Amino acid sequence: MGGSEASTQLELAAIFAAFVAVTTLFSFVSIGANALGGKIPEGAGVYPVLAAGEPRLAPVGDIIGYPSGPGLSGDRIDALTFVIANTGREGAVDLSRATVTVMAGNYLEVLTRSEDLHPEPGAWTTSLPGDSDGNVLLRAGEECAIHISLGHLIPAGEIVTVRVRLPGDRPCLIAGEIGARQGGSFPED
Repeated sequence: MGGSEASTQLELAAIFAAFVAVTTLFSFVSIGANALGGKIPEGAGVYPVLAAGEPRLAPVGDIIGYPSGPGLSGDRIDALTFVIANTGREGAVDLSRATVTVMAGNYLEVLTRSEDLHPEPGAWTTSLPGDSDGNVLLRAGEECAIHISLGHLIPAGEIVTVRVRLPGDRPCLIAGEIGARQGGSFPED
């Protein structure tokens, strides 16, 4: 039994030594390439860097923050509403594929999309109806409201940044100081 355990440890040591040798060789090749002017030779199999395209969404107006229920005080906010527009460069965009992120102070939340008119905490919805396939199309030049129900309360007066990002695009940024608006429900569109 002792022989097989020693054999296994020897195999592991050999594998580790081979790994170290290959990584060291790769490092020396990289250092040598940089010493020769830092240029990568053509045809070296370099992976392309894909840059995100310009945002197809743009903010319209300011963010409105408010407490979602009548029992909440006006100095804490858990609901946001803002309007975005399709800039119209490439026709309709599908908002159901968008990622919505909220940042305020040390608070960061990636929200899930909801099909409900009044989303649960930690979710967002839009004023546009979805089609039979679940797509929410915002046509070129049109605007729509986005409603957010936060998972945590944010103090009134906090600077809030919302990022709405479609796949392959840079995010549309909506930022501003949130003042508490009185009321206990999402604004009507």
